[in-house]
Amino acid sequence: MCDLPGTGSRLACAVIRTGRGSMTWVVFDYGGVICTYQPEEDVALLAGAAAAGAAEFRDAYWAYRLSYDRAELDGPTYWHKVAAALGRSFGEAEIAELIRLDIKSWMHLREGTVALVGDLAAAGYPLALLSNAPAEIAEAVAELPVARAFGHRAFSCFLRSVKPEPECYRAVLATLGARPEDVIFLDDREQNVAGARALGIHGVHFTTPEAARTALARHGIKVTQRS
Repeated sequence: MCDLPGTGSRLACAVIRTGRGSMTWVVFDYGGVICTYQPEEDVALLAGAAAAGAAEFRDAYWAYRLSYDRAELDGPTYWHKVAAALGRSFGEAEIAELIRLDIKSWMHLREGTVALVGDLAAAGYPLALLSNAPAEIAEAVAELPVARAFGHRAFSCFLRSVKPEPECYRAVLATLGARPEDVIFLDDREQNVAGARALGIHGVHFTTPEAARTALARHGIKVTQRS
């Protein structure tokens, strides 16, 4: 196991090494790929906890999100900024509840993607995870059963860089010991795929698990779908 450099976190990554000179790594995004987008009912619960309308809550939620993902803001500071944008203030108990609801909103897994990850792992392909996520959500994701399939788990909060910044991808390549051409990266955001492609990584724009299987097959990654 190896700790992500400079994080001091208990989150760790196991880098798979074989006798081969090179191998194809399949790297997955998390949000929108392994899990669904935040359901409307979860956003409504968050907005309710913030005493705000859903639309204004969304604007405030996303305004500082990349800074939170990059660990420029910790959880309480992020939520204080969200509160200020809403013209409110949150106490400790309110922030704790918002963090709980926020984590919960990103825990709805796509069964088809989870199955694809399992099929790839069963076929022996080395897998990695690269996600923009704050520490609280990264910790929760790392505890999910599907996370065990990934030899390496990288989160923006520990890399201190977010997709599509090139430093984010370079850090993962360095940890994997992989060349860009030996990596296939799946992400639901086109700008993140473009950022990977700019470094020579094979980028796949994720839309559905079925389409992802087809795209991976075009790259020579063919796996049997288990029942």
